Amino acid sequence: MFRVVDAVKQGLDASTLRHKVLSNNVANVNTPQFRRSDVVFSEVLDGQKNKLPVTRTHHKHIRGTRQSSSSPIRIVQEQGTIMGNDLNNVDIEREMTLILENQLHYLAMSDIINRNLDFLRSAITEGRR
Repeated sequence: MFRVVDAVKQGLDASTLRHKVLSNNVANVNTPQFRRSDVVFSEVLDGQKNKLPVTRTHHKHIRGTRQSSSSPIRIVQEQGTIMGNDLNNVDIEREMTLILENQLHYLAMSDIINRNLDFLRSAITEGRR
C-alpha cells in the first residue's frame, strides 16, 4: 500500500512542478521573445506504471516487474511556434486549459492517496469511526 502512495507522491511532485512551469508561462504571456516550457508528464507517468506493487497470490499468476529507479522529470522548452509579432509563443487559452488539466490530475492522485489512507484508518480502527 505504501508503494502506491510513494508512486503517487512522485506524480504529485511532478504535477506541482508542472503547475509552476505553466504558471510561469502565463506570467510571461506579454514578454517579448519568451519561449513557453512544459513538463514531460507522460514520461513521468509511464515510469510509474511498473512501480505499483504486484503480488502473486497463485502460482499461475503472471509475475510482475518492478523498477527501482525513478523517471527524471524533464522540463522542455518549445521552440517551434510563434504566437505574435514579439516572437512570444505563449497561447493564454492553451495554458489555462493545461493548468486545468493538470489540476484534475493532481486531484485524482490526491484522491488515490486519501482512499489508501482511509483503508489504513479503517484497518486500524477495525471499521469503527
